[in-house]
Amino acid sequence: MSKARRSPWLDDRAALLVKLLADRHGLTVSEDVARQDISDDVDHVARLMRIGRQAAKVYLTDDAIITTPDRIAAAVAEHQGASIVAAAGREGIADVGRPGLVDLDTERRRRR
Repeated sequence: MSKARRSPWLDDRAALLVKLLADRHGLTVSEDVARQDISDDVDHVARLMRIGRQAAKVYLTDDAIITTPDRIAAAVAEHQGASIVAAAGREGIADVGRPGLVDLDTERRRRR
C-alpha cells in the first residue's frame, strides 16, 4: 500500500472523517490515517467497478463519508470486545487489553 497523495478533494474528506470520528465516537485518528483510509476506499470502488480512480471519486460523496465513522467505530468496538474477552480468558481476569488500539489496515481488509 502506497501513501495516499494529497489533494484538496482528499484533504477535505479526510478532515471531515477525522471530525466525525471525534465528535460522534470520541475516536482520534490523524488526517494522514483518514486520508489513507479514504484513498483505499477510492481504490476499492475503482477495482469493483473497473473504472479509474478519478471516476471512482464520484461515488465517494460526503454522504458516503458520513457513514464511515459509524462503521469504523463498530469495528473498533467489536475488536476491543474480542480482545478483552480473549485476554480475560487467557489471564483469568475480566478487563485486560489496551483499549483504543486498533490496526485500521486490518479492520479495512476485514470490511471488504
